[in-house]
Amino acid sequence: MVRESRLPRQAGRAAAASLRSSPHVLRRIRAGLRTLGPVRAGLLALLLAALVAAAVYRSWLDAQGRTAEVLAVTLRVPLLGWGVRTLTEAPRSEDGTVAGVPTTVYRPGSGAAWPAVVFLNGVTARGRHHPDVVRLARGLARAGFLVLVPDPPGLAEGEVTERTLDATFGVVRAAAGRPDARGGRVGIVGVSVGASLGLLAAEQPGLATRVTAVAGIAPYSDLENVVRLATTGSVLEHGRLVPYRAESFLPLVIGRSLIAALPPSGDRTRLLGELTALHEGSPDPLGLFRRLDLARLEPSVRPLAALLANRDAARFAALYAALSPALRASIAHLSPLRGAARLRAPVEIASAPHDKYFPVSETRALARAATHARVRLTVTPTLHHAVPSLSVSDLAGLLRFDGWAVRALRDLRRS
Repeated sequence: MVRESRLPRQAGRAAAASLRSSPHVLRRIRAGLRTLGPVRAGLLALLLAALVAAAVYRSWLDAQGRTAEVLAVTLRVPLLGWGVRTLTEAPRSEDGTVAGVPTTVYRPGSGAAWPAVVFLNGVTARGRHHPDVVRLARGLARAGFLVLVPDPPGLAEGEVTERTLDATFGVVRAAAGRPDARGGRVGIVGVSVGASLGLLAAEQPGLATRVTAVAGIAPYSDLENVVRLATTGSVLEHGRLVPYRAESFLPLVIGRSLIAALPPSGDRTRLLGELTALHEGSPDPLGLFRRLDLARLEPSVRPLAALLANRDAARFAALYAALSPALRASIAHLSPLRGAARLRAPVEIASAPHDKYFPVSETRALARAATHARVRLTVTPTLHHAVPSLSVSDLAGLLRFDGWAVRALRDLRRS
């Protein structure tokens, strides 16, 4: 069952549950209080309450401080950012490869081992060198994390395939096994498609128990449903078609990714080249498929071209069923929803009320399917897909985003 958060209350409940599970402790406390006068007993009770509160909220306050450090650097908050850079050690960064994937590693200024995090960005041509990605990675390193930022193949070009996924698995596995990764475990932070790749890694047998937590912003969970959205402008929610408006970059990435997943052929090469040549802001990137003579295409390409040319939601299911079994299996492998029952790590997801690519219902479906992990969804207008906009004019939204970030960092530090 999905848990949509406001502000945390679970810490106090956990403390109360811990005391209730230790009756001998309670008996000793009561016996001690009876031997004191009423004033001393009251003072002792207040002291005990203060100690319990300090123990319960210490990790929360620590995470809140680290959240302030990360956001101040990432969002370039005036004065606060300068204070963080002045009071914390500058991280060390190094470009190289991890598991054969080009990766930048950010280390805190001092120490030999830290909680490890793999950060997975969304589709962006600049990849791990995008200024927002660099600032976030440096902010996490200033907050005490070992941060690995890979460029899995295809992600920068908007061609998200099983090759992209396998490379992501390799980096996460290698990160958990590093001698400078505390506890032999790793957390995952992802944005957009990167968050979906992170969820898939956390579901992977052999990795599920080595992932501390997953923190994501606006992921998708069911790639088939996203293909439906990209082609027809509708999504399936609880068995019912619902119109949803998404920006045109989504159909472009879906077209590139699915064509790239086809077996090699002349038509595949030509169509992928045409899609690659289209600008990110192209208003109708799948229009090229509607201009094709489908009968002239190679048989391996024809069913997918027909699907990408279609705009009728009522025809989608039949056209999807006509795809090759291999392509449908690949789409399933790239869908976190299919393996949600294998999740073991806590998951914190934040999303805008109407994300410009992936509807909030994607996370709600994932939460219902995650029978062995806590999946918490935070909906806040502070987000515009991947980028937060911190404004005091929307204090409630700001507090919700802050709560998501604090919980995420607290979970990521556990080893």
